[in-house]
Amino acid sequence: MIFDVITWTAAVYWLIAMALLVASVAATIAQPWIAARRATRRDRPPVSIILPVKLLEKGFDRTQESALTQHYRDFDVTVSATDLDAPAVQRMRVILARHPTAPSRILLSTAKFAVSPKVDNLYAPVMQAAQDVIFVKDANVLLEPDALTQHMRQLTDEVGLVCAIPYCARLENFAAHVEAAIINGPHARVLFLASALGQGHGIGKIMLFRRSDFLRAGGFDAISHTVGEDNALAKAMRRIGKWPVFSHRPVRQELGARHFVDVYHRQLRWMVIRRNDELISFLAEPICQAVPAVIASALAAPLLGLAPTVAGSATLLLWFALETLLSMAKGWQLSWAAPAVFVVREATMLAVWLNAWVTDQVVWAKDSVNARAGAKPPPVPHEEG
Repeated sequence: MIFDVITWTAAVYWLIAMALLVASVAATIAQPWIAARRATRRDRPPVSIILPVKLLEKGFDRTQESALTQHYRDFDVTVSATDLDAPAVQRMRVILARHPTAPSRILLSTAKFAVSPKVDNLYAPVMQAAQDVIFVKDANVLLEPDALTQHMRQLTDEVGLVCAIPYCARLENFAAHVEAAIINGPHARVLFLASALGQGHGIGKIMLFRRSDFLRAGGFDAISHTVGEDNALAKAMRRIGKWPVFSHRPVRQELGARHFVDVYHRQLRWMVIRRNDELISFLAEPICQAVPAVIASALAAPLLGLAPTVAGSATLLLWFALETLLSMAKGWQLSWAAPAVFVVREATMLAVWLNAWVTDQVVWAKDSVNARAGAKPPPVPHEEG
């Protein structure tokens, strides 16, 4: 009796997991067309672009300069940092000097009130932005020349936050391929499926919003309590009746060469954020992974008269084949070591999920941060040097 319950439960789990896999693959293909139909805004209001910087990494010039070469009529650029003598800031001075026609400035961020160092770094430029419409970009995101124009099409009257689904490119070693397999694989597929179904969430690689909406939604008080400030911002916008959406344009996240320990810590941070802020999503995480589906297929194999090894192998091969074909269809970078990357990815994701049950300590830009630390009241806005 117990064996029958396990067998049938495993069969149901396998069907759900495979249905989600197929649906998310299809949605990843269809989402740009579906989301583009919702992009109805045609005017181009002035925009304040904010570039928070901390570390100087390979490709920094290319990715940051892409914000200054936008084919957009009216925008200004603010760079924010906690140390004006940092190498990343020195490089930004050189980059800004190459574009003298773009209004730009560098602000020192001295705020120390948020759980997330990124929120602290955003406080000064957001509060002092020249324009109401604000566009925040992470340092490793490469924008196409028309990216701001295209993302702006999504910021309609009922929308409060526009984000974009990232995909990984410029993969230079095995660890980078593993991280790309996570981000371009289950993470991207689920986000593309959510977007195709009309749902939006906060993904902080780029964020486009109105400061007036942000302040009405609670401002920094609404996002300072978590290291997942992007998701907190999406929730705050929903509370005032403004919807978060994913753009029809994904954004290119350049990885370069990665250290595996950094990949692990980055994934652990995002997993802990989901555990704290999106518990259902966190609990359902394994259903997006191949290993639990392989185990379920092996347990359910007797229902079809198959050997467990045959059912498990077939599930593993089908999962790998669908994700590989999807990457080829999207033009995402693949490696001849893709089978090994796939295996390491699955082991990493399972280890990260298990670790996230028992830790609150995460790493953000080399700094250790307690994900449950309490936020302090934000400072009174004032001019900073």
